[in-house]
Amino acid sequence: MLKRFLFLLLPMLLAGCVTKPSQTLNPDYPLSQWQFSGKFAIKTPQKRQGLKIHWQQNGPQFDIKLLTIFGITVLTIEGDEQLVTIEADDGPVKGRSAEQLIWQLTGWHIPVNQLQHWLVGEVRDATQISLTPQGDFKQGTIVDSLNRPWQLSLGQYKMVQGHKLPHQLRLQRDGSLLKLAINQWQLKQ
Repeated sequence: MLKRFLFLLLPMLLAGCVTKPSQTLNPDYPLSQWQFSGKFAIKTPQKRQGLKIHWQQNGPQFDIKLLTIFGITVLTIEGDEQLVTIEADDGPVKGRSAEQLIWQLTGWHIPVNQLQHWLVGEVRDATQISLTPQGDFKQGTIVDSLNRPWQLSLGQYKMVQGHKLPHQLRLQRDGSLLKLAINQWQLKQ
């Protein structure tokens, strides 16, 4: 009798341990039009830089501005998956990959193509995942378009227009660190 009771009770107990998938791991529908402003910091073995950032995403098209604390634009990155233009002091530079152009101009490896998804909590193909107690993505290992592993951390989730979005992002790889602190989100529906 006890075995039969445990046999019937075990599936109910196990079902109680299953957590509902988080919006950040499998969103109901992907956000494709949004913008944010915040702070950007990058640290490499060679240099450190802290700037303001304004990012606007409209489907596959992005417009990223990095600004000094006084609001002077240092770098503008515009493009999509086919063509990218970076406007810097020496004029515009065009190419097929934002990651490659950023590396050429600044020496920074930044996975811009994947970053647009991670920023809104769309984390795909991560390994070694850990979640917050609420079931949101906390950290994991991500592979960028060049098959390089990055340690990704998302934090300070807040509700924005009905979507739970991270307000902190941290990427680490081989002595390089990229941090974003998002002050304000705006979603377009």
